Amino acid sequence: MNMKSLIRKHNPQIHIITNNITAEISVNAVLALGAAAIGADSPLEVSEITSSSDALVLNAGTPSIDKYEAFRLAGLSANTKNIPVVLDPVGVGASTFRKENILRLLNDINVTCIRGNATEIMNLCDLIFDKRCDERLDQTDGRLEQPDNIMPFKLQSDKVISRGVEDAGLGFSKDAVISLSKKLDAIIVISGETVTVVSARDDFYKEYPGGSIFQKQFTGAGCMMSALLGAYLATGRKENITDIDSVESCIRDYESCARKAERRVYGNRNIGTMNYHNTLIDELSLLDKPWRYRFDKSDLNLYAITDRSWILNDNNAYGEDNSCNSNKASKESLYCKSLEEAVEKAILGGATIIQLREKNISDDEYIKRAESIKSVCDRYNIPLIINDNVDVALKVKAAGVHVGQGDTSVSKARSILGKDYIIGATAHNLEEAKIAQTCGADYLGVGAAFGSSTKKDAKPLTSLETYKEITSNISIPVVAIGGINDSNMDLLTGSGIAGVAIISGIFSALDIEKQANILSRKAKEDFL
Repeated sequence: MNMKSLIRKHNPQIHIITNNITAEISVNAVLALGAAAIGADSPLEVSEITSSSDALVLNAGTPSIDKYEAFRLAGLSANTKNIPVVLDPVGVGASTFRKENILRLLNDINVTCIRGNATEIMNLCDLIFDKRCDERLDQTDGRLEQPDNIMPFKLQSDKVISRGVEDAGLGFSKDAVISLSKKLDAIIVISGETVTVVSARDDFYKEYPGGSIFQKQFTGAGCMMSALLGAYLATGRKENITDIDSVESCIRDYESCARKAERRVYGNRNIGTMNYHNTLIDELSLLDKPWRYRFDKSDLNLYAITDRSWILNDNNAYGEDNSCNSNKASKESLYCKSLEEAVEKAILGGATIIQLREKNISDDEYIKRAESIKSVCDRYNIPLIINDNVDVALKVKAAGVHVGQGDTSVSKARSILGKDYIIGATAHNLEEAKIAQTCGADYLGVGAAFGSSTKKDAKPLTSLETYKEITSNISIPVVAIGGINDSNMDLLTGSGIAGVAIISGIFSALDIEKQANILSRKAKEDFL
């Protein structure tokens, strides 16, 4: 059972003491996952509320004396009960008042995780590692004076600049953040175009692709992440999952939903800020649903089909001759050593769906490979389609199956798989397309657009008008396949297709992630 299903199973209660601006969006995000939320913030009751909750989230966006006291009391209660505490030090560098009280809070309570943008985290480093802070607290009866621009960890500027709660865009020091994690014994999450997760205790430092440019266009995207971290940490504790694994799961899920929401609003031409906001909440609510219920034409935008002949040493997993890779020996260091690694790089680069295509292996071997690739896809909430093997798709609980004209029929595949699985079908003309749609296909792969390097007998379509004819006469989405690369993709613009399916154009690249990113950007521009 994945983390999303576990959250809905346990329905943990998250006590969220947050700012007045983003309270609703934070609570709605937690509810969308299947957790419960309560927003009590009076110092008179927070200790009691926290003691009956499963995690505590503290957001300092709209601070007051009473709110900081509520933070302190709730934090002490959480520490007593040993439940996770997430701190969002919003705008910690914006005023002396915020600096004073965040420092006092961190002196009084232990936090599990701190999430902020780079400027907030670096301001926190500046505050924590100013050796005179404790002295000033002692000399002023617990009241912190303004630091004298002390910067133990230098940025690209002489000092950290804070525009309220906004990221100043100056980046952060890796050494500083690791030291902060060690000092506070907390996981540090730095959100932005790239999300960085640091845990000194776990000797962990990893970067993840950010979600969407739209997250900067409405208030509360970061606050939402902090609230979700509370839900994931609470559930992880109930399942004996480590805190760092829970945080990783949260970041991957949230950012994958953010990217999917962006593709959906682009695809539907509803690209206003609030449409994106609502679509993001919707995507969070669908995380634990079968893939067919989440499937959208935007999932086809960059359809990566595997080819293990490009993977160094991968054939050795089944004791086969590896001679097909001998031409790559001089560039071995640049190639992936496993198909799993290659698939992960393709996903990180922007692949929106993966098809596992295997030929001439037994079902047992196919299942073994499918389970391994599915674990990669599941980590990033990317659907895995099995090529031409309904039994394998069913066995590993893949997102679906793709059947060709000479393979299992669409109707038979649907009768075996039922309503929860995605079924794709191959078509070469309008007649085949209509039959596949009538039989229950969810999408079509139509080609070969420009011939094929993997199917020597595949003939290029006589005219790209074939795509227009098909897409204008059926209701299910169409993905083009066959000889497509970044130099000819533009020729398919205006054909009505939802995306492109690419094999060697991705997996033969020296840098799969970089190449997938190039293709992803073009596919988004051309077909969404």
